[in-house]
Amino acid sequence: DKEPGTEKIHRPIPDGDFEIMPLGEDPSKGIKIGTGLPDLVKRQLEACLKENTELFAWSAAEMPGIDPEVA
Repeated sequence: DKEPGTEKIHRPIPDGDFEIMPLGEDPSKGIKIGTGLPDLVKRQLEACLKENTELFAWSAAEMPGIDPEVA
């Protein structure tokens, strides 16, 4: 019954403090991770994210075929 485009979009909200983990050479490309993670988990997460950096899209232009409304 709602008008198109009036639906509320729910996005995850970080819980607690976080830090930016850079991925690659460009400092503007980073991921927020919780500061309360145990050291081992943090290192494993960092390794996994850096190993899969090519999976991240930093702009709508890097996601051809996906409706910009979704992005």
